Amino acid sequence: MSLEDLLRSFASASPLHIALALLFILIARSFTASKDVGSKPTRDESDSEEEDFPAPQPAGDLTKRELATFDGKDPTKPILLAAKGVIYDVTRGRDFYGAGASYNAFAGKDCSRALGKVSLDAENLSANVRDFAASERDTLNGWVAKFQDKYPVVGKVKDGDYNGTF
Repeated sequence: MSLEDLLRSFASASPLHIALALLFILIARSFTASKDVGSKPTRDESDSEEEDFPAPQPAGDLTKRELATFDGKDPTKPILLAAKGVIYDVTRGRDFYGAGASYNAFAGKDCSRALGKVSLDAENLSANVRDFAASERDTLNGWVAKFQDKYPVVGKVKDGDYNGTF
């Protein structure tokens, strides 16, 4: 595909699709960002590497009620979230998922719907993905792949209502 073809297809996209694509790129870059090789860490980077984190959550399945207690509000507890019924310990990403952080709404619940829809709206903070379009399934699966690569799996949501088959 030539640059001209790419620009032509981009020009015909709706503003909503462009905004969603840019948001997805920014989120993906935040997961894949790495430090420059050979660069010295700044004072802030050195401090964050020495941060104290609570002990990891022991492996085991949790109910939705139990999962909700790991919502990032208590700094002595791990931060957990679930996607597709699988619980991840995202404590090391507390800058994203901790109290007051950008994605704190995901913490303490199965946020499959919100991930697939790239949404922080309260009505999308659920595991219900029954009506997902193919693109939303792909987006959710992309998030799950990132979680699997980056965070330890704790278990599954015992009484979860994830209803996808993908």
